[in-house]
Amino acid sequence: MFVQPALQVAALWFLLDVVLKVRFPGMEGGFVGYYLVGMLPWLMMSEIIQRSLGVMSEYAALYQRAVFPLFIIPVVPLLVSGGIYTGIFFIVALLISGWTGGLGALVLMLGLMVWLLPFCYLLAVIGLFIRDLQQLAPFVLTMLMYVTPILYLPSAFPESLKWWLQVNPFAHLMVLAHALVQGQGWTWTSLALPAAIWVLVLLPSLALFRRSQPHMREAL
Repeated sequence: MFVQPALQVAALWFLLDVVLKVRFPGMEGGFVGYYLVGMLPWLMMSEIIQRSLGVMSEYAALYQRAVFPLFIIPVVPLLVSGGIYTGIFFIVALLISGWTGGLGALVLMLGLMVWLLPFCYLLAVIGLFIRDLQQLAPFVLTMLMYVTPILYLPSAFPESLKWWLQVNPFAHLMVLAHALVQGQGWTWTSLALPAAIWVLVLLPSLALFRRSQPHMREAL
């Protein structure tokens, strides 16, 4: 589980820095640094989201025929994927920005894990009762990646569509990632919008999961 994403990072570095020699003048770590600082948190979030949609079916054997605390299961993808990518991102951030960047990476990844917690419970319920979403999720996440400043700078986004960057919570999370690891600028909006979404989702997602528990064994 640790080797696969680590090799993916090494392959991206080789392609972008050694082969293509892509450069961002004046930015710490260059284009490779910018790309990895955005891509590694995105890979963690997308893996957690996709695994959360199928986590209740994946661990069905634990609770179908025995008494098991269902409340624990949605946290499993968060802890496993979060732990793996946090370790990798910490090492990458150290190489890009030193200890300051490494500590910033830890703060960012822990914050993202807390932010994703209510979504894990919400998606676990939705994925159990609407199975087709598991096939749709990779396509939706890929589209979201392309319209989020990960592969490019926010300034490269078309002027007519700049409003999207203001309402896209993932774009604001990328701003926070580059601020914590690379010292880039940020605004309070980049913190306030994800925080507001977290507050709005937290109680409904936990309530929905609790109300759905008696029906989960029947759904399988």
